[in-house]
Amino acid sequence: MAYTILRFKKDKGGAIAGCERHNERKKEAYKSNPDIDMNKSKENYHIIHAPQYTYSRKIKELIKEYGCKTRKDSVKLVETLITASPEFMNRLSKGEQREYFERAVKFMKDEIGEDRIISAVVHMDEATPHMHLVFCPINKDGKLSAKSILGNQKSLSEWQTRYYNYMHERWNELERGKSAQETKRKHIPTWLFKLADNLDNLYNQLLKKIENINMIGMKKNKEEAINILSEFVPKAEKFSAKVNSYNDYINELEERLRSNNIFNIGDVEYAILETSGQITVIPKPEKRNVVVKDFNLEPEYEGISYDLVIDGVIMKENLRKLGKDEKWLEKQVAKFKIKPKDALVVTIDGEGQFFCQAKERKNKNV
Repeated sequence: MAYTILRFKKDKGGAIAGCERHNERKKEAYKSNPDIDMNKSKENYHIIHAPQYTYSRKIKELIKEYGCKTRKDSVKLVETLITASPEFMNRLSKGEQREYFERAVKFMKDEIGEDRIISAVVHMDEATPHMHLVFCPINKDGKLSAKSILGNQKSLSEWQTRYYNYMHERWNELERGKSAQETKRKHIPTWLFKLADNLDNLYNQLLKKIENINMIGMKKNKEEAINILSEFVPKAEKFSAKVNSYNDYINELEERLRSNNIFNIGDVEYAILETSGQITVIPKPEKRNVVVKDFNLEPEYEGISYDLVIDGVIMKENLRKLGKDEKWLEKQVAKFKIKPKDALVVTIDGEGQFFCQAKERKNKNV
């Protein structure tokens, strides 16, 4: 089966430069990246050329042009990965592949506006041809808002459907996969997807070499098959280990979320792993607990509690803050049939209620 692939990733300030380096191949270190064949990098091409300067500068110009308000944590760039199933993309001619990406760009122009697109570059130097299209998420009202463009999970599913319908008009063999809402599946990270794609290609190469072992050039095919196998096995082991660790991570994360009374990972806006090992969860606005302020009510001031006696010692400073003296305290403690020196703790809350616990640890309340 051949499927259309359209994925989005939101970037804030710090991630934009890294995105640009990868998309535009601006980093020398990519020569050591096993996923990239630098000999084929010259075959990469733009459907929409990147600005002569940087992504960040172009974004600033767009924000200034539209007069957008920004926050420190505003999403200023959306990365879009556009491709199709490897078996579909790799059987297209280079001309047909370019047609596929040009049609996808036209779809994106219609959806978000041509002037918002900063770059659309096709990578031919990785296992499966794909396109990175990046845009500044300024909506039709001229506001910087990735949320209003991409929406929630349901909206993203609708994006996928519109994209599939548009591409299917040209290539009717393409299919629309079931949405994550139906399957309840979770997206795997991009690095894991690339590793699986690379393994798939190695496996197909290996099968071809094995099929040709009994044909002309048997020795050469056999040697090449062994070389591919020697590359395939460690990568397969790495893939298996990564999948297991990813599953373990998700299971642990979901367990920690449940301890925070979060039973659906989709309800989480942010989850922060603290240095203590605890996890702090910030739910999405619509999933947060209702507070008094939400009803436009003015709660009564409850005040604070004061310790008046601790282990038989009178807290004179707290008495002074309350405008009371020791005689008043003795009178109040006497209601518990003890003296201050016999109390383990005596407190008074903002409403004037006392708590007294004697040293022999018999709780009494009034």
